[in-house]
Amino acid sequence: MEEPADSGGGAAAEGPAAQVTEIRCPAGARPLRLLEWKVKPGALVNVDSVIAVCAPIPAEGERRAAEKKLKSDRAGVVRELCGQLGQVIPPGSVIAKVEECSHPVVMKGLCAECGQDLTQLQSKNGKQQVPVSTATVSMVHSVPELMVSSEQAEQLGREDQQRLHRNRKLVLMVDLDQTLIHTTEQHCQRMSNKGIFHFQLGRGEPMLHTRLRPHCKDFLEKIAKLYELHVFTFGSRLYAHTIAGTWLHRIESSSTFLN
Repeated sequence: MEEPADSGGGAAAEGPAAQVTEIRCPAGARPLRLLEWKVKPGALVNVDSVIAVCAPIPAEGERRAAEKKLKSDRAGVVRELCGQLGQVIPPGSVIAKVEECSHPVVMKGLCAECGQDLTQLQSKNGKQQVPVSTATVSMVHSVPELMVSSEQAEQLGREDQQRLHRNRKLVLMVDLDQTLIHTTEQHCQRMSNKGIFHFQLGRGEPMLHTRLRPHCKDFLEKIAKLYELHVFTFGSRLYAHTIAGTWLHRIESSSTFLN
């Protein structure tokens, strides 16, 4: 029989401070004899990871009950195992201490630190379970599902600053439409197709026609030696990535394009 252990801690800590939660035997149950540890100090555990295997101590005249698996209700790193094999553990006693994971990097609902599926965390009463992820900042435009904590974002920002200082460059923001390219839904049959990129953003969407503005390639090649270039647009994300991936990447320059 598997049984989640009671957590002695509160909600997950906000910010960089780590919170250590006490994992306890279920209150109100029979005393348990500790038979086997399923984890070691330093091990990663998720919600429902088995911490220990125990045998309930039967009352006088009762038959021996089935073994119980005590499971963690938190994700994190095991910091301490509180008990010796063979020891009888009273109900409500601490069996382990877990340093909770703040889930600082999350990709499509999965924590990159501990592997916990955050979309399936539910408490016994059906409410959303803690710990709550601290990852709230999207850092990669092409992968919006990748989120990092504000502390991680600040660290990445500092590293970007240091890289720019080493390269002795500033960042130059360049508008995409009407500056680097021109895109229209109108297409003249008599117009030459040379240098024009024809594409649709989806089935049933109108055909779009894009071409580089005059001297765009020369401009990018020269300015990229002085600046780290970032391209922005008020168009949709799909439009920006289609242009950057299919058109602008054909330009042989050292520019960096972020949409």
